[in-house]
Amino acid sequence: MILQVTACAAQLLRLAMVVGFLVMPSLASAQDETTKPAIIGVLDTQKVLRDSIAMRSLSQQIEARRNSFQEELRKQEDALRAADQELARQRSILSPEAFAEKRSQLEQQVSSLQRQVQTRRKELDRVYGEAVKQVQGALVSIAQKIASERQLDLVLPKTAVVLVRNDMEITDEVVKRLNETLTEVTVPSVQN
Repeated sequence: MILQVTACAAQLLRLAMVVGFLVMPSLASAQDETTKPAIIGVLDTQKVLRDSIAMRSLSQQIEARRNSFQEELRKQEDALRAADQELARQRSILSPEAFAEKRSQLEQQVSSLQRQVQTRRKELDRVYGEAVKQVQGALVSIAQKIASERQLDLVLPKTAVVLVRNDMEITDEVVKRLNETLTEVTVPSVQN
């Protein structure tokens, strides 16, 4: 009796496997019919930032501020060099204590200038970063609009893609719209 039950269970198992193999392809094709392929766009953000009018404007503004800062720094360095040369000339007429005091004051001025340079560079980097965020925000907004218009399911950065069809590229359209929308970025003032 146990042999008959085991034989019957084995036959039911074989039948279930046969039915499963017969039904699986039809389930897979039914799933394929309901699932549509993803529509993908590719965006070269580096090219967008490089070719945008707003980023060129931003770069020019930052470069002008950097040049102004460099000129100011050069004048302060020249003044410190002149003070150092004057101190070197006075070395023979000053007492060792007075010379050491003046040398210490000069070194403090140099240290202060170095801290000021670091602070200004950090501040310049900070305001540049804020301005770039404005451009990136506009870039994302435009990319979202294009993705919606083209019914894109996914937009990938070009750096993550090896090959792409031209019709999947949205970079030139993003650059065009960004240049129409945002031609200049307001760079925040630098805090001293």
